[in-house]
Amino acid sequence: ARSPAPGFWLGRGRDMTRSAVLVLSVLASASAYRVPPPRMGLFDGMKSAFSSSAGEKPIPSADRVTPFDRWLGLDKSLEQENEPDKNAIYIDPSDVNNYVSASLAKPMGIAFVENEGGGGVYIDEVLADGSAAVSQMLRKGDQLVAVDSTLVLGVDFDTALDAIKSSSGETTKLTIYRGPTTFLYGPTAASAEWYAETLLK
Repeated sequence: ARSPAPGFWLGRGRDMTRSAVLVLSVLASASAYRVPPPRMGLFDGMKSAFSSSAGEKPIPSADRVTPFDRWLGLDKSLEQENEPDKNAIYIDPSDVNNYVSASLAKPMGIAFVENEGGGGVYIDEVLADGSAAVSQMLRKGDQLVAVDSTLVLGVDFDTALDAIKSSSGETTKLTIYRGPTTFLYGPTAASAEWYAETLLK
């Protein structure tokens, strides 16, 4: 049998060498390649931040359900939180008999707190060393509605306190509503005109 021409083997050897170099290059590139970490979505980090380690979601004190709340699964909790107490006895805010007025000298000895979520203040405590305790007309939970003839229904804490401070008479008349805020500020709320014409004359 004839031996292959030297040139043939030489050419084939060069091809094999080139192939080997190509394979090694591919392997080297593959070993150097690293799979990038998975990219987080735009809201993934925010979602994890709003989720507790125990799997319980915090309930914000929002007054409405937003698409973002629904995305976090908070909509049902918010709706239940904002539902009125079905067991609460209706106390008509348009009935003057559901209000109490007390004319007090300063210091009154009353600790007011702003309603949760903002808007309006209520009596958190009647201190023992003030005129309110002596009168025995006010109690914890009463909602402040007016200071003298000024309607403070729904105002923030500072505005309500300023109204009391600015009163220059020997006594200051506080008008309060004794009932659930659901009725005082909800759909059954009395109008500012009703207060002006009926309660604050």
